[in-house]
Amino acid sequence: MLQNVLHNLIPVMQNVATAMIPLAMLLAFLNTRKPTALRAWLWRGVYTGITISLIVAGYRLISGLKREVYEGTTLVFALIFELLLLVVCWQAARNEVRQASSEIPGWIVMGAVTTLLLYPGLEFFLFPAELILSATDLVSMDLLVGMLSCLLGLALALFAFLAIVRASRILPARVLLGVMTAGFMAIMLQQSILIVQIMMARKVLPMSKGMMAVMAPLINQQSWFFYFLLFVTLALPLLLYLYRKPAKQEGLNPAQYRKLLMLARRQLRWGAVVIVSMVGIFCVATFGKAYADHQEEIVPAIPVTAEQGEVGIALETVNDGHLHRYSYRAANGNVVRFIVIKKGGSAYGVGLDACEICGPTGYYERDNQVVCKLCDVIMNKATIGFKGGCNPVPVEYQVTGGKIVIPAETLEKEQDRFR
Repeated sequence: MLQNVLHNLIPVMQNVATAMIPLAMLLAFLNTRKPTALRAWLWRGVYTGITISLIVAGYRLISGLKREVYEGTTLVFALIFELLLLVVCWQAARNEVRQASSEIPGWIVMGAVTTLLLYPGLEFFLFPAELILSATDLVSMDLLVGMLSCLLGLALALFAFLAIVRASRILPARVLLGVMTAGFMAIMLQQSILIVQIMMARKVLPMSKGMMAVMAPLINQQSWFFYFLLFVTLALPLLLYLYRKPAKQEGLNPAQYRKLLMLARRQLRWGAVVIVSMVGIFCVATFGKAYADHQEEIVPAIPVTAEQGEVGIALETVNDGHLHRYSYRAANGNVVRFIVIKKGGSAYGVGLDACEICGPTGYYERDNQVVCKLCDVIMNKATIGFKGGCNPVPVEYQVTGGKIVIPAETLEKEQDRFR
């Protein structure tokens, strides 16, 4: 039960928190500015981003929209607007130090918020939708637990959003801007890696040895950017402690100053809530994921060799409908992993234990479903053996003599993916 809860809770929590934490920092910064019209632009961006994500998710389920094209496009626009946002915010802060009037354009705020939500928004709406579509029974305990887990992940991220906004109310604008910049930089770095990853998958960028050597560790360790975002957020409670006793401003009477001190103490309590929420999210995303993944039965890769230039897999060994993993040692010593699964009738899915988007992280079987180990996306068995999305890279094969026969040359060509 706990395993199923974590598998549904963690991806929802991370996707929503990735957007909500920098959004909370931006709202906290805008709360320090007058007039407050910029906050209206921010909420317009929230509504627009959610609406577009919902529409695209529905279109994706109906028509099979290519996710990597949509995601790559939205990430590029997100980077542009986020960079513009940081530039105009710092320009406004510098002008105010010089006692010069400066305004932050509302359309930039709305554009940054909208595009920030588009990538995680699509992932958020698709996750429970695919959970429902993959369920064998619409009235079942597994589906109920899955949906409640998604709601719990959403609630944890929204609680963190509330805590950050409430805790930041007495911090100076430039301090908040510094923390917000660090948070956005973490998101922007992750977005940049995703863009390059998608461009490599779409053959826009060459998948050379040098490029793979640089990108493979970055792709496989993307979660560290999320952890850095959580770490940056922990700076807020520390800064609150430093500002726990506000200076008495000229003109304040004793009653007004006592009220200010009371507000500072209240903010410290919210700072403690921020610490608890960030540590909680980190523990769930790390220790919780490690526990959930440890519970999964990873099918061991069976070593195979080539005979007369061909690798043969006996059909009777893969006719049970479950995932089977194999490993082939290429001429230069690299081990090429591939998977085989019977899809139904006389159809088989044969592909590398790697995909164009997530690299060679591989797949495992969970509840009779094939799942990507890196992004936890569930594969449609019928599409295994075809290009696109997070599907395994297809492998050329033929069925003959009671065997699945794969040319050794085909596997030799793919050995660079598993460096």
